[in-house]
Amino acid sequence: MNIPIWCADLADGFWARVGTTPAYPRDLRKVIAAAVPLSVIDLPSVTVTAVRQWFEWMNLPIHLDEADRPLRACLVALCGEGFAFVDAYDTDMERNFSIAHELGHFLRDYFNPRETVIQRLGSVALEVLDGKRPPTPTERFQAVFRNAPIGPFTHVLRRDETGIPLTHVERESEFAADRLAFELLAPVAALGDCENRNELVTRLVDVFGLPPEPATRYANLLLPDAPKAGVHVSRFLIC
Repeated sequence: MNIPIWCADLADGFWARVGTTPAYPRDLRKVIAAAVPLSVIDLPSVTVTAVRQWFEWMNLPIHLDEADRPLRACLVALCGEGFAFVDAYDTDMERNFSIAHELGHFLRDYFNPRETVIQRLGSVALEVLDGKRPPTPTERFQAVFRNAPIGPFTHVLRRDETGIPLTHVERESEFAADRLAFELLAPVAALGDCENRNELVTRLVDVFGLPPEPATRYANLLLPDAPKAGVHVSRFLIC
């Protein structure tokens, strides 16, 4: 069972910031504030309009141009601060995974790129990252802003009429956030040797607290079906 290097680095970095690794199942809500500036907000119904109204109530300048629709969760970040919105009526298990997923987006898509820019250019880069001025020609030449979000960052995933993310970049971002969420809640190193997918799903649910559907996806990722040899290949196999 392998883990991408970027995923291991971000997960290890997060727990290093926390200063400890809690027992399973891990309640991320209790440890996030010790590591990163991400607040978790429970809403009775997470919709684009509800998130927009929350920011209006807080008098924060966030523009959400998405049409109103229900959301499982939502991430918004600005000026180095993140806000993860989750459904107050979800089960504890579902809310914890939603928090892990939005934390995955925050670390991979916002916080880590921002930290990289600041490390390379210094605090002066914050003026660009926070949308207060455009990058200078020298800053553009250094190309360090290419992968860092400038101005408010919102993750309200656009989908087509069938519910599928619209672009390859969005699909990749969703997969990566899930992958990091899995590693934060149920790291590969803690899973032990398990070659039976059903047994692994049960362990992910009962020991690590993943909801059944994400647990099934994680098990399928870690224990994929063996590839089937095509006709042109199978004739070379020795039985």
